[in-house]
Amino acid sequence: MASSSSNSPPVTAQTLFCPSIFQKQLMLSFADHQIPRYLFRLVAPETAGDMTTSTVTPPAWMWARINSPEDIFRRDPEDAASLLYSHLKWECDDDCNLMSWTSSLLLALQYGFYRHVKDNNEPSLNEISLFILDTRGFPEGTFIKDTDAMKALKEYSTDIKDFLEFRLNKSGKSKRYYFGEYLTQGQLDIQGKCVSVSLQRIIDLGLFELYPELGDRSKWNIWAKRVIKLRDIFAHPCLTTHSEVRRALTIAQGCFRDCWVVPFAASLLALKSRKQDDTKIVEAFSAMFAAEEIAELSLQNIQIDYDRLPEVKQFARLIGSIHHRFYNKDISSLLKPFTKLEITDCLR
Repeated sequence: MASSSSNSPPVTAQTLFCPSIFQKQLMLSFADHQIPRYLFRLVAPETAGDMTTSTVTPPAWMWARINSPEDIFRRDPEDAASLLYSHLKWECDDDCNLMSWTSSLLLALQYGFYRHVKDNNEPSLNEISLFILDTRGFPEGTFIKDTDAMKALKEYSTDIKDFLEFRLNKSGKSKRYYFGEYLTQGQLDIQGKCVSVSLQRIIDLGLFELYPELGDRSKWNIWAKRVIKLRDIFAHPCLTTHSEVRRALTIAQGCFRDCWVVPFAASLLALKSRKQDDTKIVEAFSAMFAAEEIAELSLQNIQIDYDRLPEVKQFARLIGSIHHRFYNKDISSLLKPFTKLEITDCLR
């Protein structure tokens, strides 16, 4: 069973992102407080900083490189841009005050296998953990989208400007190199908001039976390009089997308890393209969970950032179908996509 913190609310002692009014005008998601409900983080023994289900600590805090919480937007802009670029390119040192998250489970899982074969100490899969964070209840300014941070600082760094273009170029091939990254800074209290499980536990419960492509060890030495390749499966909906649904529910219940089971099971099933309102999936969830259990998830308030993330868009579809089965409400009343789409767009 995965580790989990208690249900006490988070203590807000972290460093908030506080961009200027002019910077906020460039940061639409940040200005509108649009943060995905669930974020993932993959942690291996060599991962910079420290993380438990109670606390997230960046390197700068661990090694006392800073004397007080320091907002990146309070630094000299050129210095801030340099620090941000170094973090995003994995080149930061012990002065780094940032930590990264992703809204894509697919990216997080493939990253874990990548770390397993590429890290110098060759960590076992038991030593590599997947963390899931519920972002509700944190103060405004706790999270920032990587592209929003880059937009605010692009005028101070050619590297940032070029990297932002690489991320946002929707007309070219690079549009596929977007992975839903979000940042926090300073030490973050996540008590009661986070759970974790080892990759080995997920595998033992049947991950590779559910998604054989992830089990191809010859591709574990590839990360971003492998995720892009795995996304090709979303070109055509897969025929869902009862076995797949049972497997996803078994994995989720074997990893987590209570309010984490439904979203994790849906995230696992969303690793492949599914039919709209997939009957096998919604009937299984309807049989497995009581309306009261679904109500506790407050799915009607969920926010999902699925722009250019097919696996996250599939998660939105599944969550919408589950909510509709229990409450007979249209998905448009459930989802609050960051890019405003018509209901027909969301369900394509």
